[in-house]
Amino acid sequence: MRITIDDNWTATATGDPLHITPRFDFRDFRVRIAEYANVEEWQRFLLDTFGSGPWLWDTPDELRFDPAGRELVGAEFQIAGEAADAEDSARVPATPLVHPGGLRADEARDFRLEVTTEICRAPGDTVLTCLRDLDVLDEPLDARIGIAPDVALLVQHGTVVGWSLTDPARYLTTGFAAPDPTPPVPA
Repeated sequence: MRITIDDNWTATATGDPLHITPRFDFRDFRVRIAEYANVEEWQRFLLDTFGSGPWLWDTPDELRFDPAGRELVGAEFQIAGEAADAEDSARVPATPLVHPGGLRADEARDFRLEVTTEICRAPGDTVLTCLRDLDVLDEPLDARIGIAPDVALLVQHGTVVGWSLTDPARYLTTGFAAPDPTPPVPA
């Protein structure tokens, strides 16, 4: 499946998702899927990859690709600032099911991935879904591409319109720290 990420930038879904544990940094309101462990490693990671990334005071969502094979090697998503009400959150479709897969850039160049604007919380916060806007809920999704454990890109009309994180409490951490491997306390 070919998907559009920016107006004229495309990638192809592959069968190989990232095997990197997501890190849900609640303090900084972001989800990281990458192996860097501090700011210096993150800066090196940005220099050694291409894709969407920060520019000056801008903080877009990030999808980063290896220049040699053009395969997805990391991602960072900002948690949307606007929370949808319970009625809209209940409209988030459960289908299609997540299909594990990575991405291969169709060309090696930078692009822009706008941050999502709405966060929809499933009952009990079992799934956080961040959407480009609530109009996405008016039509079915084409696909959910599971780019990493419990992280999926949401695709509608061939375009990425959001992302989701299943079982976010399991991945809670701060900064660049790895999440605690023991299951979270229900409280």
